[in-house]
Amino acid sequence: MSVLDPILARLKRFDLEALLDLRPKYPPVAVEVDRGQLTLVRVALRRRSRPVLESFRIQQAPEHAVGATIFKPNLGSLADLTRQARELFESSGTKPGKVSLILPDNLAKVSIVTLPERPATRKQLREMLRFKLRRSVPFRLEEAAISSWALPGPGPELNLLVAVMLRSVVEQYEAAFEAAGARPGLVDLCTPSLFNLARPGIAKAVSSGADAALLNCTRNYFTLMIVRADRVVFFRCKTYAGGEEADASGRLAVMARELTSSLSYYADKLGGSGVGTVFVRAVSPGLDEVVPVLERIGVTSVRAIDAAEALDPLSGRRFEPLDGQRLAPALGAASGRTAA
Repeated sequence: MSVLDPILARLKRFDLEALLDLRPKYPPVAVEVDRGQLTLVRVALRRRSRPVLESFRIQQAPEHAVGATIFKPNLGSLADLTRQARELFESSGTKPGKVSLILPDNLAKVSIVTLPERPATRKQLREMLRFKLRRSVPFRLEEAAISSWALPGPGPELNLLVAVMLRSVVEQYEAAFEAAGARPGLVDLCTPSLFNLARPGIAKAVSSGADAALLNCTRNYFTLMIVRADRVVFFRCKTYAGGEEADASGRLAVMARELTSSLSYYADKLGGSGVGTVFVRAVSPGLDEVVPVLERIGVTSVRAIDAAEALDPLSGRRFEPLDGQRLAPALGAASGRTAA
C-alpha cells in the first residue's frame, strides 16, 4: 500500500502513487498546465473497457502561467490564469467540476530516498524524511509539501520515491481553478501521469527481465525514469537553462549529454545491465529529432507513447499524432487506468 501523507487541508492528494498504483482513482477530467500551453482531457470511464474520449482541448497560454523551475515558481496574475481556465472549460464544452491538475516535473524535487529500516509509524516516517531532505531542498521544509511512495525491494531497508514542492505553488493553482468554478481533487506531476498511460507497455517490457525507461521531452525540461521489475530505480528531471531552450538543436545537445551521464550513473551505481526499451513522449523537440539522439547513445529500441492505445477504439474522437503526444499526460490522469 502507499504511504502518502496529507499535505494540504484543501488538497485531497498530491499523488506520486500514480507511478505504480494499479488503480489510482482520478477524476475523469484532467488539465495539464505547461509553459505556453493548457491541455484538457475529458473521458467517460466504463467497466471492463477502455475509456472513451469525450472532449479535449489544447490551448495556448502565457509563458508565465507556469513557473520556469522549482527555484522560480511564481506565476503571473491569478486573474489571468483563472480566465484561461474558464476559456479552456468553455471551449471544450466541459462543465467545471472535480478535476486533476497536472504540473511540470521541474516544479518539484523528485528523488529516491533510502531509509535503514521501515519506520513504525507515519509520524516517524515524516520525521526521518525531513531529516534526510533538510539539506537537499532549496527552501524551508516548513514551506514544503512532501509526498512519498514505498518502493518494493529486498532486505530491511525502505526505499521511497519522494516528491517535494512548495505548498504556495500548489495553492496558487488550486485558487485559480477554484475561481473558475472547478474543484481540484488531485495534483500530480507530468511524468507520473504519463507513466499511468504507458504502464501496460512498460510492464510487458520489463517482464522479459530487462529494464525499461520512460523519457518525457518538453520545451522547458526532460525527465528520464527507469523501471526495473516492479520498482522505479532512477528518476531525473533536467531543466534547460537560459538560451538552451531557444531552439531544438540546443535542447537536443543538452539532452544527449545529460542522458549519456544518466545512463552511465545507472550502469555504474545502480547495477544496470542496459535499458531494453525506451518509451518516449516528445513534444519539443519532436520524436523524429529525439530518436536519432537515443540511437547515437546506444538505445536501439524506442517506442513512441501512443495515447490512442489507451482509448476505446470505437471512440469517435480522433487526433493527430503530435496532439496525441500533447494529450498523453492529461489522458493518463483522466483515465485513472489503462487497458491491459
